[in-house]
Amino acid sequence: MSSLDRTRLPSRRRLLGLACAGLLALSTAGCFRPMYAEDTGDGSKLSDKFGQIEIVFAPGRVGNEVRNDLIFDLTGGAGNPAGAPYQLILQVNDSSVAAVVDPYTGLPEVELVSVDVNWQLIDTTKPVKAGAKPTPVTTGTAFGKASIDSGYQRFARERALRDAQNRASRVAAEMIRGQLASYFIAPPPKS
Repeated sequence: MSSLDRTRLPSRRRLLGLACAGLLALSTAGCFRPMYAEDTGDGSKLSDKFGQIEIVFAPGRVGNEVRNDLIFDLTGGAGNPAGAPYQLILQVNDSSVAAVVDPYTGLPEVELVSVDVNWQLIDTTKPVKAGAKPTPVTTGTAFGKASIDSGYQRFARERALRDAQNRASRVAAEMIRGQLASYFIAPPPKS
């Protein structure tokens, strides 16, 4: 074997390896969906499906904050559609925990605010027997967390707590939107 043949051998192997990798990539190219797909499995747009969800009133200030964020995320500001084929029912719980406490005063220095949401998506077009609750099409949980630096001023702390609740509500609403998108893009098979 001459020195010329030795230099060509690795380049042929590389070309063969690249050709195999290219063929493998081409054969699996149709198997993947983009993470932020705009259309659902049945050919309709995801934004159209989101526009068919009515978000039912959630009690409490934080529940209303999550609801408003969801309405804006799902409809793009068009408002809550009345009489839509789907209803989204929210159960919102919020809490705050002192993460760091000042050893001298006993007051919290850092607090962690949590917003936990359990949700159910109900298809209102399916008939329900009298006296029975409608069965949800899908359910899920979402949460949002935010931290605040608590001060010694009472009103400043209250406003910071409210802002943290709003931030945590926004995170929970975005998580619910993502879960709904995954449901509409790849719904479970009908039995």
